[in-house]
Amino acid sequence: MNRDALTSKLDWLLVASGHSVSGLPAETWAVALDAVERTLVHRAAIQVVRELVLPDWEITRKNDRRPHRALEAAEAWLASPSADAVGHAKACAKACTAARSETFGYEHRVAEAARACAWAVGARDAAHVFDALSSVEEELLSRIALTAEYHLASAQRRAIVEVLRRVLLPPIEPEAIAPPSAGPTEPVAYSTAGRFAIGQRLTHKKFGDVVVVGDGETWIEVQLADGSTKRLAQHA
Repeated sequence: MNRDALTSKLDWLLVASGHSVSGLPAETWAVALDAVERTLVHRAAIQVVRELVLPDWEITRKNDRRPHRALEAAEAWLASPSADAVGHAKACAKACTAARSETFGYEHRVAEAARACAWAVGARDAAHVFDALSSVEEELLSRIALTAEYHLASAQRRAIVEVLRRVLLPPIEPEAIAPPSAGPTEPVAYSTAGRFAIGQRLTHKKFGDVVVVGDGETWIEVQLADGSTKRLAQHA
């Protein structure tokens, strides 16, 4: 899947209709991400679990490292696949099954998500990876339900997608971007009334010097000096 297609899929996830309690099912995550190289989406799911739900587990169960070990086992296999690495990951997944049972009704989805990442090791497809993403969203939604902050529901999925975006769409190195085929070589001032080409350098009042790394009919994606990206409007 090329960068533009993946960007569109990630944007679609933000508006896809999900259940108010459980969020998107694993099948919907698969629709968006199944064409992504499997090890890459596996790494992304591990990072989603680690960033978004593991910190609270560490607060309430600081001596229980079973989810951590499951994620680490999955990463070890991704770094160096072997039969021993598969066996270790499966053992860690089973330990997370026990952790899930012990915490059922309260944070059990954290162990469930970590378990899914470990079960994905050596699997024939990425189904467990999508199960992990679904479990993370359900866990995040359960947390805002406890405080009746239902207006924050969309922010939970947005947090997941932003982690996915960061892992799946790393910043493009400016020197690797081909210069535009036409137009000024010096940076030009950004304006919503202008149209810009990939590789073109702009100056923005807020973001300073940026470079265009993606474009659509009414938008451009620019990379800032710190490597992050922003989406800006352009004239249709």
